[in-house]
Amino acid sequence: MKKEKIYVSTIALINWEQKVLISSRSKNKPLPDYWEFPGGKIKKNENPDDSIIRELDEELNIFIKKEFLRPLTFTLYDYKDFEVIIFFYLSRNWSGTPISNEKQKILWVKLDQIKNYKMLPANQKLILTLLDMKNNKKKK
Repeated sequence: MKKEKIYVSTIALINWEQKVLISSRSKNKPLPDYWEFPGGKIKKNENPDDSIIRELDEELNIFIKKEFLRPLTFTLYDYKDFEVIIFFYLSRNWSGTPISNEKQKILWVKLDQIKNYKMLPANQKLILTLLDMKNNKKKK
């Protein structure tokens, strides 16, 4: 049996303190009690850029211009019942203060401390990409 493929856009919002925003998954979603990067499913006929802009507005009440989206990487992750394809962005510029419209917990965390949170399995490669970037930046 073929697994359902779910396409998702997520983002690492990094603030002036070099902290990244994460949010808890709600109890009524698959994989509750995990933390994740902001974002969500890409709708039919929607591109990943438009999807993350829409998701940030709907979930966090913030607006981001396309020119401030930096495509970082993508990853595939095979869960038991479905496969997720994630388009991962980074941004340091947006308008508004993140407020959880879906009543999920949101936290700003230091990149080195993100491992202390139970992040979605599909996010592990994304976290490594961010940590790699941070470490390479220190070396320069």
